[in-house]
Amino acid sequence: MKTYIILFGITGDLSRRMLLPSLESLLSSELISNIFLYGVSRRDLKKEDIFSQDSLLSENFKSIKLDENIQDYKNLLNSIELENNDQILIYLSVPPTSALSYVKKLGEAGFNKKNIKLLLEKPFGINYSSAKNFLCEINQYFSEEQVYKVDHYMAKKNSQFIIPFKIANQSFFEEFFNNKFVEKIEVLGLEQIDIQGRSIFYEQTGALRDFIQGHLMQLLILTLCDAKDKDINHILQQRSECVNELSLLNDDSCTNAQYEGYKEEVNNEKSNVETYAKVVLNSSNPKWLNVPLILITGKALDKKESSIIISFKNKTVSKLKITPYTPFPQNVKFNGVELKNIENNFLDGYKGVLYNAIFGKKDVFTSNVEILKSWQIFDSLLEKWNKSEKIQIYKKGSSFEQIEEEKTTN
Repeated sequence: MKTYIILFGITGDLSRRMLLPSLESLLSSELISNIFLYGVSRRDLKKEDIFSQDSLLSENFKSIKLDENIQDYKNLLNSIELENNDQILIYLSVPPTSALSYVKKLGEAGFNKKNIKLLLEKPFGINYSSAKNFLCEINQYFSEEQVYKVDHYMAKKNSQFIIPFKIANQSFFEEFFNNKFVEKIEVLGLEQIDIQGRSIFYEQTGALRDFIQGHLMQLLILTLCDAKDKDINHILQQRSECVNELSLLNDDSCTNAQYEGYKEEVNNEKSNVETYAKVVLNSSNPKWLNVPLILITGKALDKKESSIIISFKNKTVSKLKITPYTPFPQNVKFNGVELKNIENNFLDGYKGVLYNAIFGKKDVFTSNVEILKSWQIFDSLLEKWNKSEKIQIYKKGSSFEQIEEEKTTN
C-alpha cells in the first residue's frame, strides 16, 4: 500500500516542529513505508529548504505550488495514480480561519473519494453555533468517516493507555468505578508558563476554549466511558454515549480568573479573558450520579501538571493518578483486587496521530458528537463570562487550591 501525504502548510511551525519529525521517526523505525510526501506551498520549494541531507522523507518528496485556481487542485489529483489499496492523506496544517476555504477547493476538485482521508487541526469553532456550521460545511464535501479531527491530547501515550488499562482490569472497574466508591474525578492541565506573547490568540480564546472544551473533556470521556473491548466502533459509540450524559453542574461551581499583569501584557485594561478556569460537570448515568467531575486548567501557576485523579471514598487506596510519566501505581490492591499494569508502548503525540490516520484507526481522533456536545455544555457559561466586567485576579505562581480559596473568601 502506497500512502500519498499532501501536506498543506509544510513550511509552517506545526509541520517543522511536529509533523515532519514524526513522519521521519516512523519511517526510520520502519513502522510505515511507501510514503510519498507532497509539500504544498504558494512558492516553489527545494528539498534542502525543508530536509536535512540524510532525510528519508526527501527521497519521495515533491514540492507542489498551488494558487487559488481549482484546476491546479484537479491537476494535482490527476497526477497521482492510485492502485489497489493506495490512499491519499491530506493534512491541513493551516490557520483555522482558512481551513474551510481549502476544504471547499479540495471537495470541488474531487479530493473526496473513498480512498482519501482529510486531517484537520482544532479548534473546531469558537462556540456551538460556529462549530456546527464548520462541521456542516465539511460534510458537504467529505463524509465523517473520511475526516480525522486532530486533538493531539487524544494521541498522547497516556490517553491511549486509559481504555486498554480499563479493559485489562475490567472486573475492578465494573465493581468499584462508580458513585458507591468514587468520591470525585479531577482532570488537571496546569502550566507554569504564562501566555508567552500569544496575546492575540489568547484574547480570542481564553483558558476554557483553549484547554477544557477540547483536551480535558476528551480525557474525562476516556476515563468515564464503558468500553468493554478494543473494537474501534464500539469505543467511539461508548464515547458518544458518555459525552451525551454530561452537563454543567451549575455556574456557581465554576471559576474564571486571570493572572496579575495579564491586562498589561495584552495591552487591554478592560480584558476579562480567563487564564485560569475550573468547571464542574455531572453525569446523568446512574453510576455517576452526585460524583463531581472537575476540570481545571491555568497559566502561570505554581507547577506544571497533566493528570487524571480518581479519588476513592476508601481511604486505604484513596487515589489512582494518571500522569504522563507514571500511568498507574504498581501492584495496587483495592478491596482485595489487584490492579494489573499494562505496557504503555503506544506511539506518542503526532507520531500516534499520523500512524493511526495512515492505518485508519479513528479512536485517537475526536468525533462530531463529542465536539458539538462539549460546546453545547459550555456555551452559556462562556457567554456569561464574556459579559462580566469583573474577573478574579491571582498572583503568578499561585496554586489552583489558593485560587479556589480566594474565590470563597472574597
